[in-house]
Amino acid sequence: MGVHPAAGGGEPHDRRRLTMEPSNGFPEGFLWGTSSAAYQVEGGNRNCEWWEFEHEPGRIAGGDTSEIACDHYNRYREDFSLLREMGQGAHRLSVEWSRIEPREGEFDSRQIRHYRDVLGELREQGMQPMLTLHHFTNPLWFIRKGGWTSRGSARAFLPFVHRVVDELGDLVTSWCTINEPNIYAANGWITGEFPPAHVGDLTNFYRVLANMHRAHELAYVAIKRRWPDSPVGLSHHKFLFLPASHRRADRLAARTAQLVVDRWPVAPGRLRKVVEATSDFIGIAHYHGQCVAFEPGRPREQFIRRYNVPDAPVTEMGWSADPGWMRGVLGELKGLGKPVYITESRPQHARADGQALGPPVRQDRKGKWPPQVPRLRLSVRLGSVRRVGS
Repeated sequence: MGVHPAAGGGEPHDRRRLTMEPSNGFPEGFLWGTSSAAYQVEGGNRNCEWWEFEHEPGRIAGGDTSEIACDHYNRYREDFSLLREMGQGAHRLSVEWSRIEPREGEFDSRQIRHYRDVLGELREQGMQPMLTLHHFTNPLWFIRKGGWTSRGSARAFLPFVHRVVDELGDLVTSWCTINEPNIYAANGWITGEFPPAHVGDLTNFYRVLANMHRAHELAYVAIKRRWPDSPVGLSHHKFLFLPASHRRADRLAARTAQLVVDRWPVAPGRLRKVVEATSDFIGIAHYHGQCVAFEPGRPREQFIRRYNVPDAPVTEMGWSADPGWMRGVLGELKGLGKPVYITESRPQHARADGQALGPPVRQDRKGKWPPQVPRLRLSVRLGSVRRVGS
């Protein structure tokens, strides 16, 4: 992936650690890194809807909460040091909207200073920050006004965007406006796994996506106006749906499911691929795939049954995943002619006893990489995409 300097100057020190050497089969400038989400790692954020959701009985397995999480809010220096020791050159992280704007129109200068310290430390340790503005969580005041189903939600998001762009933009290398809008909407209004835990609510599913599309477009303009040289994009989750059989009904069901998760409303009655949104790069997350069978007796599940692909490896999260699928995912992006960041990918597999097998991307003692890395390298060499970063 092309290495972009941070807006406002200031190259991270020790450029030798930023990229993987071409001798490993990847082009010079290819970025290796990791990704995190503020709410999932910081701990102690009681001002967003996930805090309320996770404390409702039966919502989270084992009654676990994010009270401490990884304590990243306090231990970010140690965490970044570990990333540096692993030779990483980039890190995608998010700032928590509910901390920075705890009440509508009121901004917490202490939290802004905290995130300046976080971003400054990351750069000091030789890693380029990709900053995500929205990663699944919202302040409670926003939720009380209807959240992303509200007509004014995109405009309500914008003051937070402006404040972050103005206060933190000089420390940011690239921007991710919204993380996986399709997953946020589907899990909140179709499957019920995220708050507000609605099931089969297609009307609000598309309403949320339409508002998030608008928010992305507004955020893109706001960032480019202040930092015109900073690359801006979003992260799209590519969940593969494969037909359960050669039956026409199953093929149609799989195509329909794929269309639903890959597109969002851009105008009344008009859908467009999420990856075609206004952007300077394409962010893609890919973990899993499933078979889809048409079943007319499942109206609450949109008349489909999903199950893991037979004989495919299964991850510790219980999903089927095949490293070879990554090449097809990247190949679909070739025609867009933009740089690509793999913003998330973790096809880590489980043993029979349910324990995970090793770190997902690391050479073993014989210098061999896990299966997804050679597949990725092949995609780059064969020109499936112009440039790829992870």
